[in-house]
Amino acid sequence: MSLINVLLRKSWHLLGIVLPALYYFGFFSKTTTFAIVGAGVAVAALLEVLRFKNETAARVFAAAFGRLLREEEYHTLNATIPYLIATFLVLLIFPKVIAWVALVYVAFGDVAAHLVGANLGRVRIAAGKTLEGTLACFGVCFAAGWLFLDWRLALAGAAAAAGAELLSRGWVDNFTVPVAAGAVMCFSSHFVQ
Repeated sequence: MSLINVLLRKSWHLLGIVLPALYYFGFFSKTTTFAIVGAGVAVAALLEVLRFKNETAARVFAAAFGRLLREEEYHTLNATIPYLIATFLVLLIFPKVIAWVALVYVAFGDVAAHLVGANLGRVRIAAGKTLEGTLACFGVCFAAGWLFLDWRLALAGAAAAAGAELLSRGWVDNFTVPVAAGAVMCFSSHFVQ
């Protein structure tokens, strides 16, 4: 994947935080946010079905979104669907601030892990991922989380996010990072006053 394509893909990732931000900062209600995310899941799923069932649809999809796809995503599910499903579940299950932070973690932590790991990573630790990328994910997540939460919750969530990103292959981290981080922060909140 070329550098331009990687930057476009990561920008798409960061764009995914806009709707949760509008919800968290009070511009959209929970109902409106769920309706938009749910519609996004439905549209993305429909596009996936169409591109696998129809050659013309596949060509149009590739022309429109090809620069955002990894090579394997031309033949498998693309990463947007698990990202949207995770967004829906995290907003549904967790308290507002924890949901917001969990989604910030996937938006910024995953980008940091990839950019640092791919460009500066030297120590491979799991599934081709690097220690440097994992530490970047952890550091960015912790710093971002601490802006909104007690440092102990931010720390627990950042560790969960970095661990989920490290152990997940391909696009799976778009689902596992926010869900794992949200679950750990929600659980930890019972012990942090």
